[in-house]
Amino acid sequence: MSPRYTVVTTMKNEGAFLLEWVAHHKVLGFDHIVICTNDCDDPTKEMALRLQAMGLARHHATKRWERTSLQRAALRQVTRYDEVARADWLYVCDADEFLVVKCGDGSVRALTDAATPDAEVISVPWRIFGPDGQETFVDRPITQQFTRANANQPARIAYPKSLVRGLDNVQRIGIHAPLPKPELGRGFHRELPGGILHVPQHHPMFVLADYRFAQVNHYALRTMDSFLVKRDRGRVNHSAQTMDLDYWQRFDIAEVPCPAIRRYDEAAADWRARLMADQDLASLHHRAVDWHRERIAELLTQGPYQDLVLAIRQGRAA
Repeated sequence: MSPRYTVVTTMKNEGAFLLEWVAHHKVLGFDHIVICTNDCDDPTKEMALRLQAMGLARHHATKRWERTSLQRAALRQVTRYDEVARADWLYVCDADEFLVVKCGDGSVRALTDAATPDAEVISVPWRIFGPDGQETFVDRPITQQFTRANANQPARIAYPKSLVRGLDNVQRIGIHAPLPKPELGRGFHRELPGGILHVPQHHPMFVLADYRFAQVNHYALRTMDSFLVKRDRGRVNHSAQTMDLDYWQRFDIAEVPCPAIRRYDEAAADWRARLMADQDLASLHHRAVDWHRERIAELLTQGPYQDLVLAIRQGRAA
């Protein structure tokens, strides 16, 4: 039987970007998509439910748990679903993260086939794609709007996103990497795409930013005004931390062109067209886009957001 691949995501107020993300991960060859939502003000939840009715995803309504973030709670709660519990390979990523496989046919299967037989975790490094001066939200695929990324430097390290070979030895699904069961008595055998993992010992979470075989395009900011909506929503993991100018500056990186994701353009466009051919889903997408624009307009009238916009623009002019 062919391996089963499942991707899990947590989303809040991401409806304007949801269909592009779903289309991309269907093109990659994921058999199952699990979308966790909580307290959405836009149609994200309704879109996930419509995708579920179409047989294209499973929706999970995340329950709040004390002593942990919403994202960590969601990742624990979804392990009861067959799509997660029985997956041969499990992958966790956010709505602003797009896996790009450079080996074989570009599928997720090509990536796992490139690993050694004893690999338990494949750690794929983030590659940051900043706004590159774009301020205004437009309803176009973000993977086509933002095409410049951080430079590929041999000594650079990065946060990873991880593909996990099933849940048998997993105590907790991690946002960046899984935690092994204590009774395993060891850490997971982790690999970078195309080779054995090697990182400095004082950076246990990080991996080498080796993009030769795969990368995760991370569009953390999108445009400046979409960043305001993200800040308004708040962080799903480190919920006590506010996304201010420091966060913007951390991800406002657009050093070099990176066209690697272009290999998926035609197939992703076909998938988006299939999704938009469903009248209910298309209507929900347009409602989500309208909500996103209206929320931007509201936030731009508020003092703290006006100050943030001014600080961002002053930083660029400096």
